[in-house]
Amino acid sequence: MSTELTPTGLKAQTFAEVRQELVDAFRAVYGPINTGEESAIGQQITIMAEREAIIVQALQAVYASQYPASAAGRSLDGVVQLTGITRREATRTIVEVLLTGTPNATIPKNSAASTDNDDIFFLTDDVTLDANGEGTGQMIAKEAGPIIAPPDTLTNIETPVSGWDDVTNPQEGITGRPVESDPELRLRRVRSLQVTGSATVGAIRSRLLEQVDDVTAATIIENRTGEVDAQGRPPHSFEAVVTGGTDADIAQNLFETKAAGIETTGTITEIVTDSTGKEQVIKFSRPIPRFIWVRLTLTALNGISESSEQAAKEAVVEKGEQLQLGDDVIWQTFVGPVHRAVDNLDEVFVEIGVSSDPETEPSTFEQANIAIENNEQAQFDVDRVEVIT
Repeated sequence: MSTELTPTGLKAQTFAEVRQELVDAFRAVYGPINTGEESAIGQQITIMAEREAIIVQALQAVYASQYPASAAGRSLDGVVQLTGITRREATRTIVEVLLTGTPNATIPKNSAASTDNDDIFFLTDDVTLDANGEGTGQMIAKEAGPIIAPPDTLTNIETPVSGWDDVTNPQEGITGRPVESDPELRLRRVRSLQVTGSATVGAIRSRLLEQVDDVTAATIIENRTGEVDAQGRPPHSFEAVVTGGTDADIAQNLFETKAAGIETTGTITEIVTDSTGKEQVIKFSRPIPRFIWVRLTLTALNGISESSEQAAKEAVVEKGEQLQLGDDVIWQTFVGPVHRAVDNLDEVFVEIGVSSDPETEPSTFEQANIAIENNEQAQFDVDRVEVIT
């Protein structure tokens, strides 16, 4: 078999097949010569076969780079551009900050502060303190990527400025993201193929994810019946449940995508102006948070250190944050991550509970799964993970 492009795809020879083909060619010319791997001619044939096999491998890579499922890196960038999308670049974490100091002092743009993890942030605009010596502004991380800034951690002034005494971030920032990975880009390409459509569930969801800035998750819940459904959705309506993005942008996108005569429903109401200047009511919802509490009972022959307890808590939260809108919480899924995070564990006993308030601990913890509705989102936090040793 020769390496060739056929109607069924690329047929590529292996190294063994290439070498045998060269052996047959040499013997056809020189007769029954010694072509063993240790012979002079055999070594020459092996060198030639290796070079040809490398070329065949390069041909295979070029062939694979034409298709989204097998292309990678820059080749994938080129393939997805055929459907009008490009790889998302890394973004930087943005944090709202409170600045204090001398009344009426001005802290100039690009003044720097840092967290205890030595992550540097820069002020995006000048901030002039008020008569009480306070002012608010926005800072952006020096480095792109998922730099986390929990509340009250951006507290170290790096750029001395006369009249600037303190800085803090009362709330967690909007965490940046890394460069879009190949698997993420492939998935987004598939979703983008539905964006050109409208009125279908797939198209509405895809447009929210692809066309509205900062939307990270979306689900569409239909009521196709002529009756109000069990959750109160009107007949022939749909509810978009969306994470991220601004209310106005989401409403505009839904108005442009939904079918004529189909009603939107939800807990958030926005007014959109149509092409004739008339105001249209668009409704949608944000996910209803279900606050998950986890109780871990850990047993280890040599005891459990404080650092191990913290590692176990973080493993639970990391696993929980992988859940999407409407994903049920399965208690068994936390056992493996905890074992991997803490060495020499003998036993992990997991119990979970749920509440509608992040500060109110549930009265019951069980080894039982928690059902999450398709308009709900399970929320995890290390402060809601208890470790018993």
